Amino acid sequence: MVTPAISNLAIRVLVVDDEPTSREVLRLGLERQNCETMTAHDAASAIALLSEQQFHAVVTDKNMPGTEHPTEGGLDVIKYAKESNPSCAVVMVTDFSTVDSAIEAMRLGAFDYLAKPVRAEEIKAKLARILSYQQTLNPANTIASHNSLRARFLNILDEQKGVDQCLSPATKAALLQLSQDSIDSFIHERRAWENIILEQREALSQIAGWAEQMKESAPQGGTEEDFLNKIISESSRRL
Repeated sequence: MVTPAISNLAIRVLVVDDEPTSREVLRLGLERQNCETMTAHDAASAIALLSEQQFHAVVTDKNMPGTEHPTEGGLDVIKYAKESNPSCAVVMVTDFSTVDSAIEAMRLGAFDYLAKPVRAEEIKAKLARILSYQQTLNPANTIASHNSLRARFLNILDEQKGVDQCLSPATKAALLQLSQDSIDSFIHERRAWENIILEQREALSQIAGWAEQMKESAPQGGTEEDFLNKIISESSRRL
């Protein structure tokens, strides 16, 4: 799937981490990729910023001071971000580079995850993926569709009692990646159809405009004016 280059797009990212060094490393890495960033040191300060401003993405640590969850503030950030701006995608930063920690973050509502230590190329790929979802007619609905489809996949794993324990980490990772790729392909195809629709609407708008111009010089009450009125009416109906 082709994802947009971050350098060609304006993206605002909120970085949330109670550890100053980790927070600064993330901020600097994002700004090197031309992202506009703001930082927060705990869930409460992140929620305050989310209530005042709009962000494309939030990159948040899970384990930090919270509001409802005293030691897992990342959960509070996810909850508030989803409620206040559904088109904003949350990337959870986890302590362990395992597929189980990734699945846990996704079950909690994260759009995606990053394992510590965070590498620049990884976060760049995650943000490009988020932007590909947000370049749709209804980003909030698109991200909600993504989360719903992924939840169905994770629920299927839950329903197969005992199977999860039998799968190797590599197999789990491959299955998770397969589900992500399949959902990404579906969203990419939907975006392509949306682009076709937008192009058709623009073409119809131009046709209606040309018909209006021609109508000004057409004889009133004649066949030509009647034909142009039909073009204008049909174009407007389809727009």
